[in-house]
Amino acid sequence: MSHNITKIIEGLRYSTLTATEVCNFESSNGSRDFRYEDTSLYLSPRGRFFLAGYGGPLSRWSRSDYGGYTGGEGLLPVTIAEARSFAEEHASAQTIAEFFEIEDA
Repeated sequence: MSHNITKIIEGLRYSTLTATEVCNFESSNGSRDFRYEDTSLYLSPRGRFFLAGYGGPLSRWSRSDYGGYTGGEGLLPVTIAEARSFAEEHASAQTIAEFFEIEDA
């Protein structure tokens, strides 16, 4: 599922509207589950990877709220190694080869 999130981090604008979605992970538990998350890996037009998504209070997108946690959405820049790791877990081999340098074993 695509997300509509734009954020400026350390002087750089990251936007799901202008980036290419590489792959997506949506947890199998229902959207009412506290661990639910829907997260996509994106590649910006200038070659920077980032994650964007939303989820429940026990997901990577949770936020502190009145002494507890609530669900939320967010955007997080990631390194190439972190992006590759996310893709290797959630994308097809063809997609991984399209966005990352791959060697034969």
